[in-house]
Amino acid sequence: MVLRRLCFSFLLALTACSGETKKTDDLPAETPEQKGESLFINNCAACHGEDGKLGASGAKDLSVSRLNEKEMEKIIRNGKNAMPPQKAILETDENIQLVIEHVKRLKNKP
Repeated sequence: MVLRRLCFSFLLALTACSGETKKTDDLPAETPEQKGESLFINNCAACHGEDGKLGASGAKDLSVSRLNEKEMEKIIRNGKNAMPPQKAILETDENIQLVIEHVKRLKNKP
């Protein structure tokens, strides 16, 4: 009887543990545009706003910015005035470029 209960408990535990869960590999990959927007929202929108127009703490309106990519990259990496450097926060050159591409898209929105 004890052996039967032990076997039943073991089988029950196996079935509970073998339930399939959704792997992150099964999720659709984030597009570069989505990743750039996500990085911007998480790291820049508090001051610039999601549309780039907020201007909190003296942040510039990015929807009307005339900066070229090199100028944007320099400011993102090193900061300017009240804006702190973002190179450590964004971690990679690719992420910085994705944020720049997102900011360029903000210029084209009404």
